[in-house]
Amino acid sequence: MNRPSRALQLLREHPELAQLAAYPFNFDLMRAEHVEAVRLASGAPIEPIAGDDTGGTYFVCADGAVLYAGSEGEAGLIGDSVEEALEVLIGLPGWHDYTHLRPDMDDTALIEAITQTESELGEYYGPELHGDRTALLVALGLSQPPGQELIRRLHGALLRTEPDHLLLNADEDCAYRLLDTLPRPSLRQLVLEHAAPGGETPTDGGDLHWAGLARRQGRTELARCALLRMLDCGPRDAALLGGLAEELTLLGDIRQAARAQHLYASLQDDPEKRRTAHDVLAALRQRSER
Repeated sequence: MNRPSRALQLLREHPELAQLAAYPFNFDLMRAEHVEAVRLASGAPIEPIAGDDTGGTYFVCADGAVLYAGSEGEAGLIGDSVEEALEVLIGLPGWHDYTHLRPDMDDTALIEAITQTESELGEYYGPELHGDRTALLVALGLSQPPGQELIRRLHGALLRTEPDHLLLNADEDCAYRLLDTLPRPSLRQLVLEHAAPGGETPTDGGDLHWAGLARRQGRTELARCALLRMLDCGPRDAALLGGLAEELTLLGDIRQAARAQHLYASLQDDPEKRRTAHDVLAALRQRSER
């Protein structure tokens, strides 16, 4: 993991700053324990550093980025560093309200959204909110960009969540939903953008096909993310599940391949096909336990 940020160290060393971060800015060092065990699909380490009063948790990733995981199974990056994340959390204490705003909104519309949210927060926290914000930012050595700039920074971070920061329930291996509804390029677009001239660039095919091509491009996390999204959200179609099991095996994610194969086996009505599917499942489970 990266060394702790200076701002995080200050919060840990000065209880009065930590208390101010916890209230009114809902970044509570005493809540650094998530409601369930989680892990990144990539296997990279994450460290919980704080939480909020809704049961959500802030994690620092190996690359220094901060990932927020909600208590209802949603997650997203909110900054590329602890400092960036804190500037968003302190500068936009109602930041959850802005994750679903349209990315094409102009400054005037963004300022109106901020004004409305902060007016509501002011009724709850009182007039001290703005003074507390400035005091905490100064104490932590952080800047105070305009709110509309912070919203755009937040959106940029959210769009970088996948594929490298896909969060899973560690027990069931299911992926967390995205924290936002921002538009993203399709898997096909992402694969074709990195296709070598004259190489394998078919123009048609389903997501399973494009995930396989991403794997062959060496884009492991893009392929894994696409496959897991299909596994969690796709229809329970035997052909698709069988293909997912095969692709995840080729990707080297044997644990997830076994999950797909288990679902595939459960849909087999023919005794011989069911027996063969369970034999493959047993072999995958044995490999995953090594």
